Parts: sequence; structure tokens; C-alpha cells
Amino acid sequence: MYALILAGGKGERLRPLTDSMPKPLAPLNGRPILWYQVEWLKRIGVTNVIFLVGYRWEMVRQYFGDGTNFGIKAIYSVETSPLGRGGALRVGMANVPEDEDTVIVLNGDIITSQDP
Repeated sequence: MYALILAGGKGERLRPLTDSMPKPLAPLNGRPILWYQVEWLKRIGVTNVIFLVGYRWEMVRQYFGDGTNFGIKAIYSVETSPLGRGGALRVGMANVPEDEDTVIVLNGDIITSQDP
């Protein structure tokens, strides 16, 4: 199963914290928000996570790498200029096989334990 995480914004409302990192890497109880999302996604059967990134995206790649250490395959869809949510999803979906029947989409700044 695939998931796309919208993680490309600047997080301007969290400044000055986001001056040095993208908002989805903001720490919560010692771990970045994205860590909690990946853990939740794994619990519901997601094996491939596509990070839709832009602002300071290299930091997300530095943290997750290829995803092996987190039990996933990490894929990065990088915006060179802001595309908005719809544009980022359109570009990121190119990484999802056509025969994939379930795709989860999350904003990169939420944490949930809700079943999909």
C-alpha cells in the first residue's frame, strides 16, 4: 500500500522554529511529526511512503533516507517551485503504480491514531 505525505510547505506560522527545518520535522516528544505518521502508516499496512517535499526537503531525506531503517520504502517527490496541494499530489501520484487500489494521503503536520 502507498501513502503520500504533503510535507512541502514552509510552516510560516511556526516561525522561528521552521526557519531551520520544515514543519513536519518539528519535534514532538523528541521525535519529528513525520516519524509518528510513518509509524501509524506502517501499522495500517503501508509499505511505500511518498514524501511530497519542497522547503528544506533535504532534511526529510537526511532523516528517512531510503526508508530501510524505518521499515518502509521512502520516495521523494520534490517541488522546485510551490505547486500547491493539488499540484504536489498530481506529480507525486506518478510514483504510484496504476494498479494500486488504495492510496492514503496525509498533511505532513498532523498526528492521528484513527483507522482509515
